[in-house]
Amino acid sequence: MNELSLQHEAVLPRETKLLLAIISINALANSLSNVFVNVFLFRLSDNMYEVALFNFIAYVTWLPAFVFAGWLCKKKDRKIGLIIGGSLQLLFYLAILALAEQAIDWVPLLGFIFGVGSGFYWLSINVLSVDLTSEHNRLWFNGVNGLFGSLSQMLGPFIAGLIVTFLPHFYGYQLIFFLSLILFANTIWLTTLLPAYKMEERFRWRKIIDVHHNREWKLLSLAFVGLSFRDGVISFVIVVWVFMVTGSESVLGNFVFVTTLLSVLTYYIVGKCKMSQSKQVLLVAGNLGLSSALSLFLFDVNWGILIAYGIVAAISIPLFEVPFNTMSLNNIAELDDRGATRVELVISREMALSAGRVSSVGLLAAVYSSSSTESYLPAFLALLIAIGMTPLLVVRKLKPAGKA
Repeated sequence: MNELSLQHEAVLPRETKLLLAIISINALANSLSNVFVNVFLFRLSDNMYEVALFNFIAYVTWLPAFVFAGWLCKKKDRKIGLIIGGSLQLLFYLAILALAEQAIDWVPLLGFIFGVGSGFYWLSINVLSVDLTSEHNRLWFNGVNGLFGSLSQMLGPFIAGLIVTFLPHFYGYQLIFFLSLILFANTIWLTTLLPAYKMEERFRWRKIIDVHHNREWKLLSLAFVGLSFRDGVISFVIVVWVFMVTGSESVLGNFVFVTTLLSVLTYYIVGKCKMSQSKQVLLVAGNLGLSSALSLFLFDVNWGILIAYGIVAAISIPLFEVPFNTMSLNNIAELDDRGATRVELVISREMALSAGRVSSVGLLAAVYSSSSTESYLPAFLALLIAIGMTPLLVVRKLKPAGKA
């Protein structure tokens, strides 16, 4: 069977499957602990500000690490970011295990290590996701990736919630952090099995700026900012709110399990179906659905609203993410000078994403550091919803396939 027929049947080559395995194990490691790192910090401090500060520092350090990783991978090997990023993530969990209940006194350092490790990791993942896929199988790759990611996000918090509930004091947290450490060690080993992607090319700084002369990329960049402004906050706030309302790690694990089960089904359907004529419909439906769910929090934050949000968001996020990520990757593939400036384009995209995340999480930290949090929070949520809907103004102006 030749390469074209393999692509036609969406059969992924060995190295692409290996990349999916690395992403999936990393997702499981993060899903076991990421939710509960935020809850752990909240339990130690009883203050959302410390959680927001941790995420803010992580996002601030993420971008420079991402840029440096891009420069390094062009000089050395495109998978080097996976190795360095995985090693730093392993170091993060070693540190949080060693610090135990003193971790709350080291929030800036922990945020720094986590952010730098994430920057290296995601640079390599973004670049290799384009390198190891083509226009023929990229939509399928994103669908399968989303499916595995959702499975990890479903099982990880569920298992972690049971462990934390049944082990006394903070021993449960220590166990799940240790399990994540073991999983990261395995991803580092798997990364060494990937083929070498040595480039030894000049890093073209100017390309990061010049690409914005392209209309499609300029519109996508605006969408990236709006999207990450919203997603940077909801990635951790919702789970902490669930714990604040219920006071139970087990209930939190069950909440994530049920909502991500819906995401798994949605990712599978979206990834399986032919969507060449309906990408923008899915984009609009997904964004409007998530925005509507977030608007419920303008009235109150209670268990009923959290359940309603979880159900609607679980369906809406895959509807938006699969076609939008495919559109983004297609633009990178079409504007990267046949691969010569692919890293620079990935960095350009990350700059827009970081601008949104740093702005929103920084504002959230300011809201929770204020003595008038209850007064400012509804206004912040309204701003979050409004800016999160800006991609709707953009996607309708893009060409259906995301081509320049």
